[in-house]
Amino acid sequence: MKKRVLSMVLCGVMAISMLTACSGSSKSEESSEEKGTVVMGGKSFTEAYLLSEIYSLALEDNGYTVEKVYDMNTDTITPAIQNDEIDMYPEYIGTALTDILGAELETDVDVMYETVSSQFSEKWNIKWLDLTTMEDKVVMVMRADRAEELGVKTLTDLQKVADQLILGDGVNFAEREDDLLRLNSIFGEFAFEVKNVDYSLAYSCLEDGSVDVIPGLSTDPQLLGDTYVVIEEDRPVWPPQYVAPIVRQEILDKYPEIEDICNNVSKNISTDSMIEMLDKVVNGGEEYEDVAKDFYENNCK
Repeated sequence: MKKRVLSMVLCGVMAISMLTACSGSSKSEESSEEKGTVVMGGKSFTEAYLLSEIYSLALEDNGYTVEKVYDMNTDTITPAIQNDEIDMYPEYIGTALTDILGAELETDVDVMYETVSSQFSEKWNIKWLDLTTMEDKVVMVMRADRAEELGVKTLTDLQKVADQLILGDGVNFAEREDDLLRLNSIFGEFAFEVKNVDYSLAYSCLEDGSVDVIPGLSTDPQLLGDTYVVIEEDRPVWPPQYVAPIVRQEILDKYPEIEDICNNVSKNISTDSMIEMLDKVVNGGEEYEDVAKDFYENNCK
């Protein structure tokens, strides 16, 4: 009887050992099948945080571990990806063309994309993925009622009445060769009265009527609703600033599905959707991580 009990105990121990061994083998195999780590870079402003976070969420949702290195600027993020310190980040096509490549200003987005794609590939083995339809570029902004009163819809219209208007300038717009001086060279002189304002108060000055027109950005959250209007750029002035993820080719060779994952996200990011996200963060006080997650889950999954 004692022998039978001992035999049963031994069999039990062996069975447990076999189960443990099998379990360990399964876990090992599972680990070997886990996807790799991708280092996501990001620039240091709210819009850039949102973009980097959305792409990070997509990669994580597809099984990748994402290390996030945000709070960078163009001067630091460019060498970081060139030197393999980060693997990818969202970049603006106009910034890439003029600031990174040092090329001449161009306003044809197809020409720009061909230039940055080929040059980034040849110089640094970095690939540009699909552009979003989100553009963050310089725009001229007026109160809608004031623009309607003066019949201003286009920059051509604005030039004709500029001598009646006060330009609120918080970014040295009037002195920059690529801003007011460029407008003057294309349309003829914009004879604004120039009033220096605090950049953070530019829309407040526009609202209270102390200025009539300001240079803004096409993703400013103040552009939600119908209080303000963007003056149409009826002749090309500023380079397009559509955004796209750029990725080291070595990473794409190792994980080719990343291209489709990111392109699927990019097709859902528009200027309007970015304005809405920025409004939630800037005006609504929400955390950018929460806003990015909400956008990803409702639009990209």
